[in-house]
Amino acid sequence: MTLENVWHLIGLGGIAGVIPIYVGLAAALLAITVSNRSWEGFLTGIATGILVYLFFDLMHEAVEQTAAQDPLSWLVFLGSVLIGFVGLVAFEQHQGRNRSEAFRLSLPYMIALALGLHNLGEGLAIGASYAQGAWVLNGLLVGGFALHNGTEGFAIIASAGKSRLAVKEVVLMGLVAGLPTCVGAVISGLVVSTYLSIIFYALAAGSLLYVIFSLVAIFYTATRKMQTATGVFAGLSLMYVTAMLLTIVTGIKS
Repeated sequence: MTLENVWHLIGLGGIAGVIPIYVGLAAALLAITVSNRSWEGFLTGIATGILVYLFFDLMHEAVEQTAAQDPLSWLVFLGSVLIGFVGLVAFEQHQGRNRSEAFRLSLPYMIALALGLHNLGEGLAIGASYAQGAWVLNGLLVGGFALHNGTEGFAIIASAGKSRLAVKEVVLMGLVAGLPTCVGAVISGLVVSTYLSIIFYALAAGSLLYVIFSLVAIFYTATRKMQTATGVFAGLSLMYVTAMLLTIVTGIKS
């Protein structure tokens, strides 16, 4: 692969992942700025719904990559979920059980990291189609993923709740969530590995499961249950509709 091809893949990853993430972050910051505190439960519910949808999507992708006749793929899948979910729980306990303001601020970073692993998997799909010379499919994948990824920035911002995020933190979170799309595109353009895909998808799924439990534990209170529940439904609906639009655009069911 030439250096020019590498730059092409980085550009495609940026269009599909980095730019849409920042658009979503900007839209989420605007929405939270103009809303009042009474909407906090609903907005956090939307973020949770988005993550729940992505969790099941990632689990499906990871399972699709495993094979009944390949026990090694089972171990790779289960080990990656174990590290992504139980590993983060163990890390949290090591840091202390107190769910302080610092912990709430760490949630957006954890979500950004999990989304980054998810988007790395999307980058693998972009790179694979590019390497195979499937230019039409490649363009459709880039456009479709961009549409889908635009909703993910909201999950990062809403998880912070009432905590204010500095501009530099938002910029860093956007890079953590979006830049792996470029990395995945380059990796897949160089080498395609089923086990590598399983690892990325399963790690992301485990990480999202940890974040989902954390969000529910913090925000699903007696006074905000209905708000949060309707927000979760709204988040699921948003992701479902964008997934259907992605299917219409690419012809591939996601």
